[in-house]
Amino acid sequence: MLKKLFLLLVLGLIAYSLFLIAAPYYRYHAFKSDLEETIRISVADTPEEIVAKILDLATQYKIPIGEEDIDLRQENEYVVTVSWQETVDFFTIYQRTFEFYIDTSKPSK
Repeated sequence: MLKKLFLLLVLGLIAYSLFLIAAPYYRYHAFKSDLEETIRISVADTPEEIVAKILDLATQYKIPIGEEDIDLRQENEYVVTVSWQETVDFFTIYQRTFEFYIDTSKPSK
């Protein structure tokens, strides 16, 4: 019985650790998708309006960026470059920092 309880505890810790790792990547992919869509439909907006929309998206997905982290350029269309870091804390024993980077000038894979 004790062996089964230990196994369940270990499996629970593994599942929780996987959840901690998956959450930042989910936010990254969802934010990137919505950012690309926002840029695509914001052709008539001013740069200030686009930055405000990007910051609203970041707040929605709990992405830790500020206005200084957003590089907005206008080429044929608006191009946005955003980068940030998120640190995942595994039970205060181990911390891992993940770096995320989005460049809308490159085609999505």
